[in-house]
Amino acid sequence: MELLDTKHPNDSMPDFINWLATKSAAPFGLSEQFATFMPKGADFRANQLFSARSFEEAQKFLEGIADWVLYRWAVWANKKGKIARTPDTFIQYVAWSWPKMDEIDELQHQNAVEKKLKNMVGSYKEELGPDWKEKLTTIKDEINWFKENGLPHPAYEMLSGGERTGADTEVSQEEVEEVDEQ
Repeated sequence: MELLDTKHPNDSMPDFINWLATKSAAPFGLSEQFATFMPKGADFRANQLFSARSFEEAQKFLEGIADWVLYRWAVWANKKGKIARTPDTFIQYVAWSWPKMDEIDELQHQNAVEKKLKNMVGSYKEELGPDWKEKLTTIKDEINWFKENGLPHPAYEMLSGGERTGADTEVSQEEVEEVDEQ
């Protein structure tokens, strides 16, 4: 190994720094782009996608630490009378929320989620998280509030601007039997 001579520029130094930056970011699946803050074109998104799993793994690790700290706090708070629940029941109602990577095209993503749900290859729990039932109940209450106040809810609006009544999505028994016969 040669020591760098500070009096003479080293032409290979920028390449060496880029290589070193890439390797230092490698544990998280990151590339030179993240380490040098110089995104380059379309492969920037590919590198985001490759690194997303590593970040999710790191978030799960942090979740374990946060759960441990929260449990210790809940034990202390229960002893001091600051919370009425036992630590075990208290922790059941805690859900950690970590940042998610933004979608490139949100409309395409929503269409894909809709298809996954319709084809039963996805679930509301997967899409909405562990408190999916509470979220769907909130949506139901919101829709009912719109109906009670005579307002159209955007979920029931068709492209033409009219309100979806349900008749356009319901299938009669005769239509089902007709398809079965074919």
